[in-house]
Amino acid sequence: MTPEPMAASADPLARRVRPPAGRTPLTVRLFLVCSWLLGWWMTFDGLHSRLFGDFIRLNGQLGPWTGLARAVGLEPNQLAFTFVAFGLGLIGASFGTFLRRPWGYAASIAICAACLLYLGFGTPLAALCLLWLLLPPTRAYIDPPAGVPGGV
Repeated sequence: MTPEPMAASADPLARRVRPPAGRTPLTVRLFLVCSWLLGWWMTFDGLHSRLFGDFIRLNGQLGPWTGLARAVGLEPNQLAFTFVAFGLGLIGASFGTFLRRPWGYAASIAICAACLLYLGFGTPLAALCLLWLLLPPTRAYIDPPAGVPGGV
């Protein structure tokens, strides 16, 4: 009795961009850099607000996200723990993405999409994170076909 041949991946692009076993694609590494910059900055900014009563100010001004917060009826200082949660959540989700966990990938996309509202510093970094996450090498890294190292 001979074993059945492995079924080919339905997505031929995924086969072409699949990294060799044990190699992390550049898109995942770039996502890690961007997500850690954004995650640690949000965590630091939120903790600064909780410990010292105000967010980090550049040239005496808070970021443009404060106008959005006030428009929906929130006082910016009420968002300190939200920043800490989103920052640490993004860092944790980036570990899940690096470890090829579907939950980490999904959480990374959701948190980065929400961080687009962090107008100013956060929006371009969140957009870059989403770009790196949605590119084919990252998707292929997260969801390899059966029979490929790292696959199910």
